Amino acid sequence: MILRKNTYQSTLTIEAKKYKNVVACVLKKNDKILIASRPETKNFSGFFEFPGGKVEKDECLIEALDREINEELGIRLDFSKLYYLNHYRILEHKISLHFFLCLRWFGKIKNKEKQTLKWILPNELNNCNLLKSNESFKIFLNNFIFPTTHRNYIAT
Repeated sequence: MILRKNTYQSTLTIEAKKYKNVVACVLKKNDKILIASRPETKNFSGFFEFPGGKVEKDECLIEALDREINEELGIRLDFSKLYYLNHYRILEHKISLHFFLCLRWFGKIKNKEKQTLKWILPNELNNCNLLKSNESFKIFLNNFIFPTTHRNYIAT
């Protein structure tokens, strides 16, 4: 019998059997966040999303996130400035999408998959052609993580 030290990891292991785990990263620099277009070689090309990808078998979420971000952007995440934000299940595709916030990384960001990269204010997400799977997260991001960039404030 195998004993699990971490109930959360145990839950993710069970969930992985039902859903495909996918990780995504909100890279924040100053007041802006990074979004990337889907490459022409992948489904939904032309749509924008947060960088990330599929978790491989026997891989932890953070390991997958670091690997995917390195493959797509050529950087390594600073784990001391990495925060788990939220997760959503996309029932029709059997996907469990996990979002992280990263405030610091190592290296210079490059578009290794020839994708378009945009640094935008969080409230500009409404003007981007985001994947439908990111819609709920966009609302969460603007209302709870960056609320002052979402509302119109008048300086007096």
